Amino acid sequence: MANRVIEMAADNLRILAASMVEKAKSGHPGGAMGGADFINVLYSEFLRFDPTDMNWAQRDRFFLDPGHMSPMLYAQLHLIGKFTTEEIQNFRQWGSPTHGHPELDLVRGIENSSGPLGIGHAMGLGSAIGERYYADRFGEWSAHKTYAFISDGGMQEEISQGVGRIAGHLGLANFIMFFDSNDIQLSHTTDHTITEDTEAKYRSWGWNVETIDGNDVDAIRGALTRANAQTEKPTLIIGKTIMGKGAIAKDGGSFEKQVSTHGQPMTAAGADMAKTIENLGGNPSEPFAVFPEVAAFYAEVLAKKTAQAKELKAVRAEWEKANPEAAATLKSMLAGETEVEIDWQGINIGDNGATRATGGLVLAHFADAFKTVIVSSADLSNSDNTGKFLDRSSELVRGNFKGAFLQAGVAELTMAAIMNG
Repeated sequence: MANRVIEMAADNLRILAASMVEKAKSGHPGGAMGGADFINVLYSEFLRFDPTDMNWAQRDRFFLDPGHMSPMLYAQLHLIGKFTTEEIQNFRQWGSPTHGHPELDLVRGIENSSGPLGIGHAMGLGSAIGERYYADRFGEWSAHKTYAFISDGGMQEEISQGVGRIAGHLGLANFIMFFDSNDIQLSHTTDHTITEDTEAKYRSWGWNVETIDGNDVDAIRGALTRANAQTEKPTLIIGKTIMGKGAIAKDGGSFEKQVSTHGQPMTAAGADMAKTIENLGGNPSEPFAVFPEVAAFYAEVLAKKTAQAKELKAVRAEWEKANPEAAATLKSMLAGETEVEIDWQGINIGDNGATRATGGLVLAHFADAFKTVIVSSADLSNSDNTGKFLDRSSELVRGNFKGAFLQAGVAELTMAAIMNG
C-alpha cells in the first residue's frame, strides 16, 4: 500500500515536470521524469528538513547538479508547499521564481544555483566538509547528511574527478550522491562519448558504490538506508533510470528512452502528451493537478518532518543549556556575526611588498582572529603564502575536521566550487 502511494507520487511528479516544460515550450522533461522516483523517496522518507523553517541549520542538504532538471526539483518542492501551482505553471517565464536552472533560495528549499554541469555536486561536497567542520567542534548532535544528484553529463565534466578524489580521500561518510544514469545526453546516447567502469573508478577513490534500478522504490530505499549507515566512506548510488519514464507515443506505444526527450517538450520530441498523462494516472485536462492521495500522503510526511525537527531542536536547546560558551560561539558562527578589531598597524606589511606576501600576513592574522574562516590551496600553500594561515591552523583530514585548511590538490576549479558550497 505504501509503495503504491509513493509510486503514484512519482508519477504525479513526472506529469508536473513534463507539463511545466510543455506549457513553457522549452526545457528538459525526459531526465526529470526518470529521476522522479529517487527524489520522491528521498524527500518523503530520508531528507531531514523543517517545513516551517527551511533554513534550519540541522537540516539535510540536497544539491541538484544538472540544473536543466529543474522541473523535477520544482515539482517536488511543490508537493511540500514551497512553490504554488501558478508558479510552476509559469516555469521559465520572465519574473517567475521557477527559473530554467534553479537559483539559490533557501526559504523555498533550493540549496544551490546550478548551471554548468559538475559544479552542483562540487558545492555539495563543500557543504559536507562544512558539516564535519561544525560537528567536530560542537558534537554529533549537529550532524546532517548532504545529498547530491548528478547526471551522465556531470559525470563527464572534469570537475567530477576532483570531487570524487577529494570526497574519498577525506572519507566523508555524510556525503551521499545519486548518479542518474540513463545513458542519454542531449544530442546522443552516452556510448558515443564514454566507456568507463564508473563503479571501479569511484571505489578506487575510496567510495562505497552500488548500482540499482533507479526507478524501483524498494531498491532506492535500500540503497539510501545503507548509505545512511556508512561511517567511513562517501556513497555513490548508480541508479539506472529510464529517460522519459512513462512517455507514450502518438500510436499508443512506449516513447521511453528517447534522446529527443532530453531537451525539448514531449510533443516536440514526438510523444503524445495527453496519452502520457493518462498513462501516468492523470487527467490531461488538469495537467497541474496533485492527486488527492498524493496530497494526503505529503501532508503526513510534512507533519512527521515537523515533529522530527521539533525533537532535534529540543536536543540542541539542552546542549546549549549545558554548554553556554560553545552555544554563543555557534550562534555567532551560524549568523556570520563574528566581529573582531583588527590591528592593521600590527601587521607588518612593509612597503612595496608582493601581494602574495601581504595576503599571507593578513591570513595569518585571520587564523587567530576568526573562528569562521576556512582556507584552501590548490597545491600552492608554500607559494601563494596561504601556508601562513596553515601555520596557525591545521589541515582538514579524514576523521578530524578540527582544522581549517583544505588541501585541494591540483584542482583549482574544483576547489573554488567546493569553497562556494
